[in-house]
Amino acid sequence: MSDNFQDKDVNIIKASRMLQAKVGSGDIDKERIAKSQSVIESNKVDFVPLARQFLEELDNALQAVPEAPQDIKTAIQPVIESVMQIKGNAAMFNYTLVGSLASIVLNFLENLNTWDKDSHDIVEAHMKTLQLIVNNGMKGDGGQYGTQLVTELRDACQRYFNKKSGEPVASDVFFVE
Repeated sequence: MSDNFQDKDVNIIKASRMLQAKVGSGDIDKERIAKSQSVIESNKVDFVPLARQFLEELDNALQAVPEAPQDIKTAIQPVIESVMQIKGNAAMFNYTLVGSLASIVLNFLENLNTWDKDSHDIVEAHMKTLQLIVNNGMKGDGGQYGTQLVTELRDACQRYFNKKSGEPVASDVFFVE
């Protein structure tokens, strides 16, 4: 392991009762944590084919959302699930920018109360941006261009909600975790 995980600033999150019931309680053995971290750091699996599969699923899910669904949460659930897969896997494969953009669009989708052309266009633009990033093998945070992409997507989401509600949206809603 390049850095000792014990030397890093650690944020401990207490599991919910439901999660505790599923996995048990108590501390995780430090050796198991070290092994897991080592596996993640030495991962040699190519994320690109996996990402392309998730992006294809996202495209199919996005195209299947009706123009004006009666139950938006049910209608966009497959879109949300595809974005969650992208977000979760991107971090594991050092595609930080992909994970950051997926996090923003996931927050966007989870806060939607209506589905319209503008919301569809935002998610579609996000998907096309991710396809370009993945196809160009842009690992890491994307540097200056990555920062600009994150800012633009976050701003587009905020403009959408500002337009819909007529009031400014809290600026931290679309910040990357």
